[in-house]
Amino acid sequence: MTWAVRDGDEDEFAYVFTGELAQRVVDEVSPRLDYNINLMDRNGRIIGSVDGARIGTVHAGALEAIRDGRRVLVDADEQSADVRAGINIPLTLDGRIVGAVGVTGDPAEVESVCNVLALTVELLLRNEQHRDSSRWREAAVRELLLGLVNGTVTENGLLEALRHIGSPMTPPWNITAVVPASGSGSSSLPSSTSVALLRRIQGVSGVVAAELQGAVWVLSGSVTDRTLAASRQRLRTGDVRLVTGRHAASSHELSVDAARLGLLLPRVHLLPAGEEIELSALVPETAVAQQSLDISHDTVERVLTPLSATLRETARAFLDHDLSIAATATALEVHRNTLVQRLDRIQHVTGLNLRTFDHAVAMRLALLAAAALEDPYRGA
Repeated sequence: MTWAVRDGDEDEFAYVFTGELAQRVVDEVSPRLDYNINLMDRNGRIIGSVDGARIGTVHAGALEAIRDGRRVLVDADEQSADVRAGINIPLTLDGRIVGAVGVTGDPAEVESVCNVLALTVELLLRNEQHRDSSRWREAAVRELLLGLVNGTVTENGLLEALRHIGSPMTPPWNITAVVPASGSGSSSLPSSTSVALLRRIQGVSGVVAAELQGAVWVLSGSVTDRTLAASRQRLRTGDVRLVTGRHAASSHELSVDAARLGLLLPRVHLLPAGEEIELSALVPETAVAQQSLDISHDTVERVLTPLSATLRETARAFLDHDLSIAATATALEVHRNTLVQRLDRIQHVTGLNLRTFDHAVAMRLALLAAAALEDPYRGA
């Protein structure tokens, strides 16, 4: 962290210039200059220098510049063993003096160099401050999402947490997860995709987001059809699909949707294909995601093991095409009579007549159980 709280200053943050950042600046800049560079913290102590022996010593000129809030020039006739000729300029950020920059040499020659260096360091500090703030905010959002998944966040706690991170929101809610596209070969979004998605959604009113379980989770408040459509548009790319909860959820319904997402995302291979998937349509997937491996093994052993690969594929296609003989025969490129014969064979072997709803559901659960057992990412 670049920032810390100083003793006696607990009520607000005081920005402390770290040695790590200071020395990094010196190492990057000094090869381009013919002058010695020193960077001092707010106590005038040298924390970055071309001369490593000076690290940790107090620079009198810098201390004066910090104390008085002005640049301090030391001419050649004023220098001593401890104070060399040069210029020291205080570093300011958000109206605070956080340290000083010193360049050794004739003040008339090095003043412009010191000015540019001070500006460069202040910009670096501001970037560090922004990165720390962004990391803190995303961590706070991630913690809130985990609380929703685990059922440990009350409605009042949810509202207070959102106010605390600077994004006050109210019901109705929606929670959506962005996951890899079907067939991508991965259970998690690439880091570059997650970063790009978070940037797209950043700054959108009524929305917070964070990376969790290999997906980007997006929580929206005060949801309307218009605002939800706008958020969806920002999130859609060719490499992802959206798994979305209720469009106008109460706080209790939001927690239920978050818990369902928490169950399903570690088993993303169970999700059907499609650019946008409604959680409400994933009841079988949710049931299988919760059941034990023993139950999945037993289901597969009873229902699928007796079937050939061709009959398994026939069953899967028949379910995917809403139990339509015509559509399934076309998809499999077989004659209808051939398909009927296969369905009859499945019924003879398993006792399941896939033309009936209950038996079709049983086959669907068996196929999902097989997918759960064959998960290439399980235990990775």
